[in-house]
Amino acid sequence: MLGFNEKKILEVYRFIIVGLCSVTIDFLFYYLLIYFDLLDLNNSKRLSFILGAIFAFYANRNFVFKIKKRKNSQYIMFSFLYFTSFVLNSVVHDYIYLISQLTLISFLGATFISTITNYTGQKFIIFKNDK
Repeated sequence: MLGFNEKKILEVYRFIIVGLCSVTIDFLFYYLLIYFDLLDLNNSKRLSFILGAIFAFYANRNFVFKIKKRKNSQYIMFSFLYFTSFVLNSVVHDYIYLISQLTLISFLGATFISTITNYTGQKFIIFKNDK
């Protein structure tokens, strides 16, 4: 049986893996939407973020935090958290792009801010007492 610290370390590793997958989904859709000129730069980022968030909810609930009990409040709180994170992500992306004109830097800066926001909200609020 794993000790407390080892369980927490594995949880962080799982969160990183899910996060990398979510960011990959986010980036691939962002890039494809821009490349095929389906949406403008800003709306491409918004849609790609939402697609990554859908994946993140199910993967974090089932794989990272291993939540067995499903509650409607999880969807509601997750939606609120990701809406907040979405606004932060969009504002940070647009601001960094405005001052730098660098797409990758804008993407990474926005992703960093939303990752910190999302982990904190999921770990300490949404999935806190459901284990």
